[in-house]
Amino acid sequence: MFENFTSFEAILLIVVVLYVSFLISKFITKRKFMSRYGLRELPSSVKVRKTSRSVNENHYFLTYPYWAIQKKDGTADRRAKYNRIIWRPCKLYVDTYDISSNRPYDLLSVIKALRNQGVEIALCDEEKEKYARIWQKKHAFAQAADIQGIVNYYAAKPTDFEQLCADLFNSLGYATTRTPPTNDGGYDIMLYTQTDRAIVECKCYSPKHKVGRPVVQKLVGANHIVAAERMIFVTTSDFSDAAVCYAKQVGVELINGETLLCLLSENGFLERAETEVDISEYQLNPSDLCPYVPADIYREFFV
Repeated sequence: MFENFTSFEAILLIVVVLYVSFLISKFITKRKFMSRYGLRELPSSVKVRKTSRSVNENHYFLTYPYWAIQKKDGTADRRAKYNRIIWRPCKLYVDTYDISSNRPYDLLSVIKALRNQGVEIALCDEEKEKYARIWQKKHAFAQAADIQGIVNYYAAKPTDFEQLCADLFNSLGYATTRTPPTNDGGYDIMLYTQTDRAIVECKCYSPKHKVGRPVVQKLVGANHIVAAERMIFVTTSDFSDAAVCYAKQVGVELINGETLLCLLSENGFLERAETEVDISEYQLNPSDLCPYVPADIYREFFV
């Protein structure tokens, strides 16, 4: 076969054949893995290797990129002429497969897809930390003895407080719809009964931060367009004297933190026997990796 080739050409041909065979083998392994677990696609950075051993527990770990020459904050030292990002492989072990990628966000997408298919994968250290944070916040809310516990729970995302209020009004017999956070039109929730409608504004404030008259006026202004029969203002804090006086004049119903806490308690919101955290809440997303990655690398690759 090789009689017409020089020694170099024969070696080169063998190398090419071996390399093509290697690529084909990798492709077949990847396709078998996807077929076995019902995955439609995998990121190009993900490599799949079949092994003869089987892991006792499916698990994974993440590693994060860093600059070869960096400043104290981890970002690139621009004084270095030849600087580069060091990417290290992240690993996922599932049954008899070793999956790797040097892009953490790509591996997270594979893990999410596998979990959606019912594959159990143990939490990595970062997920355990996230789970603990969420559990502590939920537990604090469920066990809240005062309104400050609720404020602390929603501090990171105050707009979720609107959903709590909507759930509360649902339990009181109202049908509810929430307005989009970016274009709420001056109110957060619309309530419906068979006879009337109400618009609700929700403010998750510290108990020391009282709601003033101008904020209540905005709700009244919004109702000039909506023309609902009732207007309700809910807050975790309280209302200034001027706001209370104005609300009485224009017919706005005020629910302060003390009243809200009573309503939540009466309707079972503070009587959870067990604090539960769903996997969709603690499963890692690329945004969760921000604290572990230099800011300049995160902005370029992770956002």
